[in-house]
Amino acid sequence: MGGVLGDDMGLGKTVQVAAYLKGLFDSDMARKILIIVPATMKSYWQSELTNWFSKDEDEEIKITLLDDKKKSERYSQIKKLRKEGGILLTSYTMVSTERINLTEVKYDVVIIDEGHKAKNKNTQFRKDT
Repeated sequence: MGGVLGDDMGLGKTVQVAAYLKGLFDSDMARKILIIVPATMKSYWQSELTNWFSKDEDEEIKITLLDDKKKSERYSQIKKLRKEGGILLTSYTMVSTERINLTEVKYDVVIIDEGHKAKNKNTQFRKDT
């Protein structure tokens, strides 16, 4: 199954996604989430997710930023997500770089910000994945 959340910029899609994911985690309907965003949006997404998920003292949901660290660190982050669950936030570039390791995980939900990049067969992202 899948879906599309689309509207004009600035109307709160990120907040809607964060609230949706929080509901999935709270109801035990999701344990492993992959969020792919443009590199320039990683800190914004991380801030919004932290805002929504830090309000729950009972259960801490780990939000991991997969970025340009050492390859061994990235592999450890992916391995930890596979074992413990949480949210893995990364960029299109990192998806291309870590394609093999990322595909070893069965995600409950995959969110793609700027989804037209995934839809368009001519983008570098589609060619790499």
